[in-house]
Amino acid sequence: MGLSLAERYALELTPEEQRRWVASLTPQMLKEVARQEWWWTARPEQIPPPGDWSLCLILAGRGFGKSKLASEWIVQRLLDHPVDRHGFRTEWLIIAETLSDARTISIEGPSGVLRVLERREIPYKYIKHPKPQILVGDHKSVIFFEGADGADVGRGYNAAGAVLDEVAKWKKPRESWYEGIMPSLRADLVGDHPRTLVATTPKPIDILREWVQRDDGSVRLIRGSTFDNAANLSSFTLDELDRRYAGTLIGRQELYGELLDARDGMLFAYRDIDNHRLESVDDVEFTHITVGVDPTLTEEGDLMGVVVVGRDAKNHMYILSDESVPLTSREAARHIWRVFWRNGADTVVIEDNLAKRWMTDVLRDSYVELRDQDNLFPPGTSAPIKTTDSRIGKKLRAEPVALRYEQGTVHHVGTFSNLENEMLNFDPTDSHNSPNRMDAMVHAARHLMAGEKRRIRLVDPQSLWIPTR
Repeated sequence: MGLSLAERYALELTPEEQRRWVASLTPQMLKEVARQEWWWTARPEQIPPPGDWSLCLILAGRGFGKSKLASEWIVQRLLDHPVDRHGFRTEWLIIAETLSDARTISIEGPSGVLRVLERREIPYKYIKHPKPQILVGDHKSVIFFEGADGADVGRGYNAAGAVLDEVAKWKKPRESWYEGIMPSLRADLVGDHPRTLVATTPKPIDILREWVQRDDGSVRLIRGSTFDNAANLSSFTLDELDRRYAGTLIGRQELYGELLDARDGMLFAYRDIDNHRLESVDDVEFTHITVGVDPTLTEEGDLMGVVVVGRDAKNHMYILSDESVPLTSREAARHIWRVFWRNGADTVVIEDNLAKRWMTDVLRDSYVELRDQDNLFPPGTSAPIKTTDSRIGKKLRAEPVALRYEQGTVHHVGTFSNLENEMLNFDPTDSHNSPNRMDAMVHAARHLMAGEKRRIRLVDPQSLWIPTR
């Protein structure tokens, strides 16, 4: 991590050296230092490199300062090229995932274009409707803002440059680039050519991999992490992020800006998980919900996998919750049944393994206890426990589930960093690898897959059991 000039001034110079340096500055430079100009506050890695590149790709973790970098860069480019070779005003593009993001982050946010223009005292006119645009300077050069709603985004402009914000989250990033944006970067500039800055937290999508692999000099790469910008971020938040994501693949992506993908021989690929991730299931009608359980082999508090999976009428599966806990015996059984109850599940699925069969007995006893003493389940009912064949190896069990991920019919509802880390690190050739969360998920998914051809049960609403507490 490099230091900005402001940080070097504060940390590396003695008070006497600071006084001499300040005395050497012109009035204009003193004014720029006082207003925290970008040349003064930017870290070295936040400055796009020199050279004849066409695209600068910034792959960095959250909080690196990507939005600030992008706003500063495009404003300076506009000032350097207010008109094209023919004397016409130049057009510039900033494209975010949605038009709302463009407004709240790229324009009006604390690191947005308006903040840069106001700090630098550059005259502008902000037009909000029908689509936002900012006219800058005497030549009225214009920055247009778009949301990446489809492949046509950017079509029809005569752009001198563009910023693509969080392109890894776009609906159709590859199509948007090749069909809409790239053909619009055609302004005839004096002494230069149109350039594009892509600033994103990376995800393993095709267009990012293609840009990273380009070796003809047209693409320059900047990498960075959340912690590079620690001086400007909450130390409490940084500590919490580090505790939650340290050592995980998701942490390597979201915090350190690594471009991840499936490793050779691995069953699950991150792109298959992330491309079909959902934020909610408010509109999903479930036909079945099951709780997959992978018990420990000991009673010493090892982690017990407990994962809730649902299925809809179209045979899509949804990972709803990872409630794995370091519990054993009766405590673990009571936890499982409460997870079952909270999620409205209809079955608990557990491996049919002689070494783990004690857990099935404990589950049945705990169900009766919660039914009769806590009134949690209907009177007279028995524990809805299903078993899955333990004679099938972990790899063979997981393969059909991994195929469903590849087909895009499994959706993680939110982010389950521990579960996903187990899935992405699962090595089928390692007999000592025991991914409890992944095993629980696979048990539940295989049970739901086995029941896909069964008819959906119609339930009489009057027969539903409503616990008294």
